[in-house]
Amino acid sequence: MNFQLNRNLGNWLRQLNGKTVDRIFQVDFNKDRNEDIYLPWLFFITFSDFGKFLEIEGDFDGDHIKISLCDNSELDKKLKENNLPDEPDMWRVYETNKDETLGNILGQKIEFVEYGIDKDEFEINGIKIKGQKDLFNFIKFNCKKLSLTIFEGSTTGLEVSDDRSIKLNFEETFEKYDTK
Repeated sequence: MNFQLNRNLGNWLRQLNGKTVDRIFQVDFNKDRNEDIYLPWLFFITFSDFGKFLEIEGDFDGDHIKISLCDNSELDKKLKENNLPDEPDMWRVYETNKDETLGNILGQKIEFVEYGIDKDEFEINGIKIKGQKDLFNFIKFNCKKLSLTIFEGSTTGLEVSDDRSIKLNFEETFEKYDTK
């Protein structure tokens, strides 16, 4: 992981400013993904003229996502590891189409990224809770005419929204940062 355990945890995401989204792969169950009640749990996002890809993982705790910036040399290996179309009830890699909500970002230049990270400590129903400062709550890609947010869909996988003013659950539990 590319984590820096301090206030600049996601500062490395600044490298995505000005990059154009090239391809997006999503990992989902190998049955009809459009009829599946579970959402994709892993995205791989590549960029034009950039030697790294973004890996976004959800569905591991129901509240957070993991984000990593990996070298392009690792992409084929990760795609093969997650593509098991002949195994029943397993997962498969699909390339995202332009007509899908996530696909709207294909070919778009990222102006800046917003992201959320747990507060050090927060309170829910009178109970003090320590935040997980090494995990993200959401990531939002801001382009000229598009804003796309990826977040955990409460144990069903990764959700995607193009609503610029989306209200995320438990917004009082995390701090928002950006790469401007």
